[in-house]
Amino acid sequence: MTEAAPPRQYASGPDGLKSLFGDLLESARKDERNDVHDQLARLWLTDAELAELFGPEAASLKRPYKSMMETLTNRGGVELVAQVYERKLDDIEVVKVDGSLTSATPEERAVYKALKTPVEIYAVRVKRKADARGLRYDFFVYLHGSWRTGNQLGKVLAARSNPDGGH
Repeated sequence: MTEAAPPRQYASGPDGLKSLFGDLLESARKDERNDVHDQLARLWLTDAELAELFGPEAASLKRPYKSMMETLTNRGGVELVAQVYERKLDDIEVVKVDGSLTSATPEERAVYKALKTPVEIYAVRVKRKADARGLRYDFFVYLHGSWRTGNQLGKVLAARSNPDGGH
């Protein structure tokens, strides 16, 4: 039995994130579901990283974060493989998110407002080269030499900052 190769290290910045998602896309294209699962699992923020990003609020984010990451890692990995196959997705677009811009979504603004550590945030779109839209993955940061995702914590934070839903 051969020993598995150590996880690949990716550079910071948009090129590093694009390379990571390029590897994910390639694994999905080959229907290597276990590899897709493992790559997504490596994106989890540790409790310490969650606390570093969100300070005391991190304690109340742990439960929803764990739930959404379990979904992303398990069902989301299978769905990514299916979408890549069915829709013939073949391109990765990385977007730097700026929560201070009026064009930012309420979720992006909520993340920026809640951050205790200033970091660059990115979103990724997996799409067909000919299409403008595709599958969007939110909230990626580069911490301590690795890419991590806050996944959809922006939705949780936005709902907390506007509990009545804007009504």
